[in-house]
This record gives sequence, C-alpha cells and structure tokens, in this order.
Amino acid sequence: RTNIESIGGTIEVESVVGRGTTCRLRIPLTLAIVPALTVECAGDRYAIPQVSLLELVSLDADRASSAIEDLNGAQVYRLRGALLPLVHLSDVLGVESDRSDGHVLIAVLQADGKRFGLVIDRVLSTEEIVVKPLGSQLKALGTYS
Repeated sequence: RTNIESIGGTIEVESVVGRGTTCRLRIPLTLAIVPALTVECAGDRYAIPQVSLLELVSLDADRASSAIEDLNGAQVYRLRGALLPLVHLSDVLGVESDRSDGHVLIAVLQADGKRFGLVIDRVLSTEEIVVKPLGSQLKALGTYS
C-alpha cells in the first residue's frame, strides 16, 4: 500500500458478506506496469514490451550465415516463407555488439502492424517494469521511448 501511495495511486478494498471482496488498484496515468522481456546489447539492459514480442529465433553461426540474406543492402531473414527485415539493436544505438561467435538472436516484433526482427546480444529475463513518460529533456530523442 505504501509503494502505491508513494507514486500517487490508491488501493480500495470492498467486502460484501456472501458476495466476496473487490480490490481496486488505481495507478496514475503517468505510470504503467508492463510485462517485458529484458535483453542485453553491448553490456546494457533494455526492455521490450511483451505485447510487441511475437517470438524469439536463435540461429547458430552456421545457420545464421546461410539463413540471413542481403536484399538491396538490407539484411532479411526468411521466417516460415515470409521475409523479415532485420534491425541490429547495436547499430540503432551506435554501439559495438558483444556477440563475436556468429550466433544470432532475433526478437520477432510487431509494431504499428509491421513485423521485423530485432537482433540482440542475449535474452536476460521477463519482468514487470514500471513505465512512465520521458522527461521533456529527452523527448527530442527519436530512438527511445
């Protein structure tokens, strides 16, 4: 209760004999608890909302070299017959990937009705994370949300 109230939320408990108990948890709109997959890229942790995650694909070095194609300068992976464009998280962030063994780990995501594969270094865990809007100082950065 203390933690919820400290972020401006409330907890209400209402009991009716013979009918049961209703618990209401209200969290401010500025905060949300989201189930997420935590991943690693270049030693840093990032969270991917599970609602966007369709599946994970793991390719060993041999399979990756034959399964990942180059199409007009862009990498794609053929997933069950459909071409999946690949985006390397390390490239987006401008960092060096920790992976040097040729193993490729792809998080298949869907955003705005479009599917793509996000290439990550490793999967860490699933967690429930608290999400709140970025401060005004960071809103100009298009990469992060």
